[in-house]
Amino acid sequence: MPPGDEPTAESFESEATELLESIGRARKKVEGIAGVLDGTLDRYRERIDRLIRESEVDNWRQVRIFTRDVETIAADLGKAVKEKRLSPRVVAWLDAALRKARRRDFYGARKAWRRLDRIAEQGAEVRRLQGRYREAYRSIESRIRQLKTQVERLEKIPKPPTSPEEARAFNESVDRFNEASTAAYLDFLSRARADLAIPLLLDAGQGGGIGVPAPPPGSDPDPLMRLLSNASPQVEAFRGRTFYGLLELPGYSDAKLTHIYGDSRLIRGALDEAWSWLKAIREDERRSLQIQWSEDALMLRRRVPSVVAFLERLGKMNDAADRGRELVASLNDGRFESHQTAARLYATHGEAAERKWRGALAKDIEGMRKEAAELSAVLKKFTDPAKVESG
Repeated sequence: MPPGDEPTAESFESEATELLESIGRARKKVEGIAGVLDGTLDRYRERIDRLIRESEVDNWRQVRIFTRDVETIAADLGKAVKEKRLSPRVVAWLDAALRKARRRDFYGARKAWRRLDRIAEQGAEVRRLQGRYREAYRSIESRIRQLKTQVERLEKIPKPPTSPEEARAFNESVDRFNEASTAAYLDFLSRARADLAIPLLLDAGQGGGIGVPAPPPGSDPDPLMRLLSNASPQVEAFRGRTFYGLLELPGYSDAKLTHIYGDSRLIRGALDEAWSWLKAIREDERRSLQIQWSEDALMLRRRVPSVVAFLERLGKMNDAADRGRELVASLNDGRFESHQTAARLYATHGEAAERKWRGALAKDIEGMRKEAAELSAVLKKFTDPAKVESG
């Protein structure tokens, strides 16, 4: 059922009472006619109906098969009468339809078959009412199970240590730090000289814990470091390029490299040796310094100070380092873990966790218990659908 349309004890009691009365009245019309309520009549009518429909467009080529089918149904009808599964009155009309069909009088067979329409419709009405009663009864059982499940789930929700507003502010503070640190890092890569940027990136990558990629296996940044430490005027232009400027050089021709920087083989060789590491830094540039509020607080206590120290080494580009120091302070005094726990609870349980914080969830649980008890009490007043259908 859609939200807000859940069955109530009052509506079910009224509907079930009315349905049971209707079922009782409908049963009285056919309860003395064997085979109507259990569907036996419908099954035989369906077999005869199929026989008539298939034979109306037939010719004399399959007379033997047709006769065999008629005799099979007639024999089954006789057996049903002996076992008292069908009323003799019903069998008489079915037998009349079979006899007319045997004589190829399909119009007369159909007319005899139609004489049982009213009885069949009365039996179908009983089953329809029983189906409605069964559906209403099962919906109450389902609602009770749903309420009990909800109560069990809601009772397990702990009270968040901080308010929803504080948890949202905590998430936003982490997001703002990530935005500021990423902006500072990208600005550094695009502005700082290579002879300053590459040693700093190498130190951060090898130090670990910050997020800057370390040189992967097979990569050797030492030739590049030696070239950048060369103070000769010939490589000064090379040393003055930015990190992104270095990534552009492999696209230069040897003639252009030689014209601008002197020895193209030396520059290209140094870049080739460190290329996989430089590429890794480029690919992870927007993820390197990011932290997640859901990460383990113990790990963040080690990593965030390292990230802040790295940001300070980049220079004062924005307030990323200041925001990082605020996170470090909250990690040290336990506020970060409290906000983190609250944020997890609100993310997992949503509005239920917010109502737990405000003290309204206990009333909700009590209301659900009361509704489940009322539904259980009213359900005991009525017969199980299986017994209603068995009569």
